[in-house]
Amino acid sequence: MSDTVDLPRVLVVARISWRSAFQGLRTWALGALSAISALVVLALVLDGASASNCENAAQSLFLLLTVRVVVGLVVLIVAVAQFRTDIEQDTLSHLSSRSVTRTEIALGKYLGSVGASLVFLVPAGIAPLLIAGFAGAPAPPTSVTAAILAIVLLATLAYAAFFLFLGLVTRNALLLGLIFLFLWEELVLLLPGDFPKLSLLYYLQSFANGEVTSGPFSGSLTGVSPALDAVAALVVMAFFVALTALLFRNVETAPQRTSA
Repeated sequence: MSDTVDLPRVLVVARISWRSAFQGLRTWALGALSAISALVVLALVLDGASASNCENAAQSLFLLLTVRVVVGLVVLIVAVAQFRTDIEQDTLSHLSSRSVTRTEIALGKYLGSVGASLVFLVPAGIAPLLIAGFAGAPAPPTSVTAAILAIVLLATLAYAAFFLFLGLVTRNALLLGLIFLFLWEELVLLLPGDFPKLSLLYYLQSFANGEVTSGPFSGSLTGVSPALDAVAALVVMAFFVALTALLFRNVETAPQRTSA
């Protein structure tokens, strides 16, 4: 069977993968995780905090909680399950035995995991600002809203590619993903010199600082230009999507025979 890529078949796999992310208690858990920042801002509003404090809290929470914790965890849970669930249940063979190539399966699962993650993460980034607005805060500058949406998208694209790869190659993907998020990503930022540039968080926070010059966003990391920050995230995405597709074409995925 030829391993050429047919977009309609990729989109079919993407739709199936997207739907698989919204099953059982996982949907409620992801929804609750994504609502944390909004609930904190709502608590401040109900406690009588000023509108300006609520707006500053919404922006600060995005950088300190949503980007550094919520985005990574949501994408990790969604993306790892794309391959890992099928491998453990030995259902990948049914899909790959049809007219869909393995490359198309890999690309479809990636697109499905990105789409499903964004369903949770876009509201997670925007809802705190909306709640602050309902409390009387002035509308945030367009640059803030644009930066939030861009950072959520870039982070989701890059993390989904990496975690999809982990889900394919190891049954310990969730554990390794957590180690990556809360040890590597956080500790590398604390190192001197150019070491922080080995962390995806560096480029995400640098992007915020480059796009917004006032308010909480301006206190994030100062790095390269926003364009180069975006390119760095897209390079991570392209590398791991390509690597995943390549490995999936050439590895045995049956659980009883895998060495992962």
